[in-house]
Amino acid sequence: MIDESLLLEQLAAGDRGAYTALYKYYQPRLFRYLMPFTGNTPGMAEEITQDIFVKVWFRRETFAGLQSFEFYLYRMARNRLIDIFRQEKKRKLLDGELKELEQHDYDPEDELKYREYHQLARTAISLLPERRKQIFELSTQHDLSWAEIASHLNITTAVVKKQLHLASRFIRDYIRQYGDMAVAILVLLMLM
Repeated sequence: MIDESLLLEQLAAGDRGAYTALYKYYQPRLFRYLMPFTGNTPGMAEEITQDIFVKVWFRRETFAGLQSFEFYLYRMARNRLIDIFRQEKKRKLLDGELKELEQHDYDPEDELKYREYHQLARTAISLLPERRKQIFELSTQHDLSWAEIASHLNITTAVVKKQLHLASRFIRDYIRQYGDMAVAILVLLMLM
């Protein structure tokens, strides 16, 4: 058994030994917890476990006085699994759309239109206020969840959600103003 409260206080102070002790104690538990959710894929469970403990180290200052580190780890694991399942769902949706597009005859004009609208979208993104652009890019290019963005930028998830909504609306309106709506929707979906 470990003295979790003491180790968390030490971790918050940057003590690597405390981090190692917590890792050695909780890593096997977290790994076993994740296995059924990953289809009993050890590699995926291990990767998620490592991701969580990396985040623990980066957020170490916040753990002083935490009531249940184990519960916190399981909550982080749950949130990470939700993010992974959402990304997988999005990937499958995009794969289906791409297969549907591939079934149509290739038209160089369509390719040119797509490139033009993609450039319009990039221009619209560059016109966003700096903070909104940063939030949008963390979401679309780095695939971070609202919670991860909020934590990274030290803001609330409500602010993240509002900023993403405003960014998407601005980009959509910008493309609508300067281009064709059907292609605008396709480009916006590809960016997300």
